[in-house]
Amino acid sequence: MSALIQKLHPALRPGQQLALASSGAALFSRQGDWDSGSSLHCVAMALAMLGKLSDPVDIRGHSGGPEASFWDRAWPHYLHGLTLSELASFIWELNAGVRPVRAHGTPANVLRFCEQEMVSGAPVIVGWRSRHPLQRRTSLAIGVEGLRRQRTFLPNALLLVDPAGVEPGLAACNARLEFGNARRTSYVTATAMHRVAIDGAVSIRLLKAWS
Repeated sequence: MSALIQKLHPALRPGQQLALASSGAALFSRQGDWDSGSSLHCVAMALAMLGKLSDPVDIRGHSGGPEASFWDRAWPHYLHGLTLSELASFIWELNAGVRPVRAHGTPANVLRFCEQEMVSGAPVIVGWRSRHPLQRRTSLAIGVEGLRRQRTFLPNALLLVDPAGVEPGLAACNARLEFGNARRTSYVTATAMHRVAIDGAVSIRLLKAWS
């Protein structure tokens, strides 16, 4: 007999509102309709999970501190967005005590990478693209789902916080990537499902934890 298991990042506290376990501060940073800043929103949430930002929601409302420093570096990229390689460079240049690690290859490789990184405490940003509708986006992976058969865990989905989606309510995620057979990967929300291609992933590791 197999059991369905969800493993969430330990930095998060699900509830009426998705929050940081350490402070209870809200996590979800919403992307606007006009911008291409999904990667930047994901980085802000990931840094908050690592204790590097205290307020990922109202970055622009801070006149000093880590949030203001983050916004100074983020705003030039806000309208046109970042590729995954540009995203990795952006994370390095923040000088925030973290380092990016990129992964690419087959969907199975990316799924395995995301699971391993989250088990080690590193948030992961996943890049994906679809044809119908035509779009290229990034989402923050905050958990993994799979089947446990005896003592073996077999992951088959990533639980996501998509900055362009609705705020998670009474749940930890607002979207998911489901990895099927024959390299078929689907992006699923409460209202839609479409096939996507995985571009890769970027994890954010604490330097002191990976020295």
